[in-house]
Amino acid sequence: MESELIMNVTGIIAEYNPFHKGHQYQIDYVRKQLKADYIVVAMSGDYVQRGAPALLPKHLRAKMALNGGADLVLELPVQSSAASAEFFAQGAVSLLDGIGAVTHLCFGSEEGEISGMLSAARILNEEPKEYQEALRHFLCEGYSFPYARNQAFLRYSKSIPSSAGTEEITRLFSSPNNILGIEYCRSLLKRNSSIEPVTLKREGSGYHEKDLIPRQAPSASAIRSFLCRAGQLSDCDVLNDMVPESSLSLLLKALKTNGFLTEKDFDLLLHYRLLTLSPDEMKGFQELSSELAQRIRKRLNEYEGFSQFAGLLKTKEITRTRIQRGLLHLLLGVQSSAREIPYARVLGFRRAASPLLKEIKKRGEIPLITKTANAPALLSADALRFMETNTTASNIYESILCKKEGRAFIHEYQKPIVITENHPRYIPD
Repeated sequence: MESELIMNVTGIIAEYNPFHKGHQYQIDYVRKQLKADYIVVAMSGDYVQRGAPALLPKHLRAKMALNGGADLVLELPVQSSAASAEFFAQGAVSLLDGIGAVTHLCFGSEEGEISGMLSAARILNEEPKEYQEALRHFLCEGYSFPYARNQAFLRYSKSIPSSAGTEEITRLFSSPNNILGIEYCRSLLKRNSSIEPVTLKREGSGYHEKDLIPRQAPSASAIRSFLCRAGQLSDCDVLNDMVPESSLSLLLKALKTNGFLTEKDFDLLLHYRLLTLSPDEMKGFQELSSELAQRIRKRLNEYEGFSQFAGLLKTKEITRTRIQRGLLHLLLGVQSSAREIPYARVLGFRRAASPLLKEIKKRGEIPLITKTANAPALLSADALRFMETNTTASNIYESILCKKEGRAFIHEYQKPIVITENHPRYIPD
């Protein structure tokens, strides 16, 4: 029987798209306030949850995370990283739980308080009959699932004397980080995990805020929007206020060398895929219903680009983000999302975190992959197929990126792990 883990190992689930000062603040909080001995990040690979390529390649973002104070960065594969909030959370939690060493999960939220999120998570997991009936009612009325769930929860909560008020529930289910936080809690409860959830109140710009607000921590959306508008590197001095010094030089170098991708870079490839698939073939992919597949076929002559077409297909019933995920899955050949990640692939670590890696190898319930060449010997046939789907998706990302940068293609299996020498930065009291 394993001895009890005496280390405080805190997990963070992130995209770092890109890594900014808000992310640095969270890592500093985990190190200082939670007294973490090690910080493990489950980070989205080359594709993110809104159904788009990550701005920067995963190994570069892993290096930013390590420079910012993380000790170990594990890849969240595309089957979860580009999935709905439920699958994204389940995949990420399964990854952190599966390595057998994480004691806490820290995530940012607009709520900033864990009890209400845990209460909501328990109700959603139990799915009381009254809640189910209300949810069906609002879905039949033609509302999107996020709105229908919010309204169903509101209706159900009115029958519970001790339940939270309308304002609190609306806030819980209308803020993106709150929604993800509830899904993290749901996943931990379903797994009966020993990992303790901790939430940190999110400060600064809102999750979807596209404008930079002076003297306020930016959102990743605002940074991406700024970079797309800036046009010239001379306009990027403002990045000093958004990105930690430890990551700024890496970001500027990527900008100078065209080492970044947006949806626009996938315009032609997506159009090709849409032209080659019938509606029956399209509906075999995650998030693509028969109705959406028919809508794609009918409006294909209006296609101008990835982002434009997703906006064109949006309806009252289907959110734009869900459409983008469906289009991305179709482009990459991702048939389904994943609730369980069958391995833990290391993107990068600090040399000082070697004791943690030893603990994971000893305690983990899933294989730890440090060399992709060893995967066939460590993984089951199903897990290996899972990994190959992610590998293909990453190779597609790399093929577009290397063409844009004007350099040779590097296969996913040939990319080395990022290893940093510096120790976690110390934060004065």
